[in-house]
Amino acid sequence: MRRTAFILSLAVAAAASSLSAQQAAPQIQNGKIETRRAAAIDREIAAASPTNSSDPAWVAWRAPMVAGDRDMCSWYSDRFTTMRGMYMDEGSVFVTTNGVSEPQRQPIAQPKGPIPLEGGTNLVILARVIGGRVERLRTVGDDCPMDAGGRTVVWLEGVTPAESVRFLASLGDVGPTDRTMYENDRTVAQSAVRAIGYHQDAAADAALDRIATNHRDANVRRQAASTLTSMRGAHGVATVVRLLSSATNTEDRRSLTSALGQSRDASVVPALRNLLNDPDADVRSDAVYYFIQRGGVAVVPDALKAATTDKADAVRRRAVSSIGRLPSDAGVPHLLDIARASSTDAVMRKEAVSQLSQSKDKRAVAYLEEILKR
Repeated sequence: MRRTAFILSLAVAAAASSLSAQQAAPQIQNGKIETRRAAAIDREIAAASPTNSSDPAWVAWRAPMVAGDRDMCSWYSDRFTTMRGMYMDEGSVFVTTNGVSEPQRQPIAQPKGPIPLEGGTNLVILARVIGGRVERLRTVGDDCPMDAGGRTVVWLEGVTPAESVRFLASLGDVGPTDRTMYENDRTVAQSAVRAIGYHQDAAADAALDRIATNHRDANVRRQAASTLTSMRGAHGVATVVRLLSSATNTEDRRSLTSALGQSRDASVVPALRNLLNDPDADVRSDAVYYFIQRGGVAVVPDALKAATTDKADAVRRRAVSSIGRLPSDAGVPHLLDIARASSTDAVMRKEAVSQLSQSKDKRAVAYLEEILKR
């Protein structure tokens, strides 16, 4: 009985420690931190820098981040200093005079002690506020040291992931009511879209779907589509495929195809394969390029079969170009076959030789020497 109670007490202590670590402010230096409990971010934004104020303030909060390689920090180095961290206010970290690089800002103090096992698994959202309005948005991992530049940082505790997504999505609704946006409003909206993509919460999928489908600004819609495919797995791929099926503008359809090309999810390979038969040659040329990049050597025969019979030079050229960009010169054998085959289209042979000339692979070098000896 005592042993069970002891184990239970350890579990409660561990849970409390974990919750405390999640809620505590991250490593912020050179600034004043004001910690507040918050249920609605809007109210805290308004309080941090009232509408009649011209003094900037930072408002920050944390949310669980999607899994993956998310090194959300920066590295700076000169002859003497290497440091990891982020300056909240942008500007040059080092200045070079007579070829010598010297620190222009106070170096960010590096963390001491053991590295937290869960460090970097949470996202910190930083909103720079002036007069109750967000005029800049930044994101960083919670294990990244930050320099506040002497400003006040209002750290919000108790913000739910759903509230974080809701507020970020609302930033795209500011500015003029017509179908265009002021440049700074657009920049903030696009930054908000990227931040939403990093959220682990399922609400992020619905928010990004809505923005990619209905937002009045084309640049913000495209940012949402790109974020869906690069960060939201199979759901993101499915949404962009659906958008492609209803899009009619060539520029939009190419943008959506390129967005598919950013996905690492396995579902993107069949989606790109289907686009090899698209009626638009521009879409086909983008699709065949990304089809090979995402499918790898295994899909090269299918890609070449589709490209060889395509009437558009751009499609055939981009297929060969993509083969040349496969990692570790894995495409060299295919390039050699294309370059040597007398039955191969002249456009494809020329592109194959061009790609071989950029490779340091011994097989490519030997073939080029062979051509020069003829």
